[in-house]
Amino acid sequence: MDYLLAQEKLAPLLRPLSFLYAAGMGLRARAYSAGLLPSRDPGVFCVSLGNISWGGSGKTPMAGWLLRWAAERGLMPAVLSRGYGGRSEERPLLVKPWTSPETAGDEPLMLAQAHPQARILADPSRRRALRWLKTNSRADFIILDDAMQHLALRRHVNLTLLLPEDLGAGWGRVIPLGSWREGPKALERADAFMLRASPEESEELLEIAGARLPEGKPVFAFDLAPVALRALEAETGGDRTDHLHGRDYALAAAVGNPASVRRGLTTLLGRPPSREFIFPDHYFYKTADLRDLRRFSLPIAITAKDAVKIRALLSEKDRGRYFVLESELCFGRKARAPEDFASWFARVWQNALK
Repeated sequence: MDYLLAQEKLAPLLRPLSFLYAAGMGLRARAYSAGLLPSRDPGVFCVSLGNISWGGSGKTPMAGWLLRWAAERGLMPAVLSRGYGGRSEERPLLVKPWTSPETAGDEPLMLAQAHPQARILADPSRRRALRWLKTNSRADFIILDDAMQHLALRRHVNLTLLLPEDLGAGWGRVIPLGSWREGPKALERADAFMLRASPEESEELLEIAGARLPEGKPVFAFDLAPVALRALEAETGGDRTDHLHGRDYALAAAVGNPASVRRGLTTLLGRPPSREFIFPDHYFYKTADLRDLRRFSLPIAITAKDAVKIRALLSEKDRGRYFVLESELCFGRKARAPEDFASWFARVWQNALK
């Protein structure tokens, strides 16, 4: 990608800035640890999902897994999200399934539609959202979304999500030299690492993780397995995979990891997309974008994240050309752990209740 080439060419200039940025983030973390900056106890079980780098590490699917886990045990879960991309003047915003994506942000709306029983709050200030939750609702299981660097709220467990490049060429390359938000020492705050990797990648990557990540912390590999394509106009379910199998189709995606989407579609349909329209992560589609897609007269595969933003812009006729990739989070290999992630997390939960 162009920005990666630019980073390599400008590395001598960017490296000192990267060092200063990492040092500043390290000082900030130590200030919270020492109590010089206030960190509030949320008062209920709290789990943080976050990444060391930017990019599509799978936080939203992981949040969905945790929401289902909590609901199956009769808990009332809530997600505190900063609502990236949302433009609501109401803070915090309690996101409903019918809230517009422009108001809520795409990822909070995805969670609200998939988990209507949960409280999904969008607010750049997670502490303000927590105050609202305690005053106006109830929750006994809180997920802090994208919160590895958010230290103003304490948590019972820190889950740090990693991408393969975090363990490879991207290791320790802090902004602006790379995509890391903090230096490697920040990884010591993790209670477990969630490595997003395909089954083919995970064995080698887990060996690298064992050598590079802090000792004693379990590492769980996971991936998003493609399940079906659902017609966009279908209200629920509706496996329409056979309608595209063997046919040319296009991919339109505004996600952090389009390569993963491409891989899932290729696995599901037996062939890669004929055309691709890749937009920046969290991009809000415009009518002109969809008009451009219409010119190619191809069925179009999109993600659930794209669907919440595209649906309202399409005519009923055009909706029939769009198909939503449905995926499910699957756990794979593990390292430094005698049990699978579900068992490990249940044990952490039980210990927190004591």
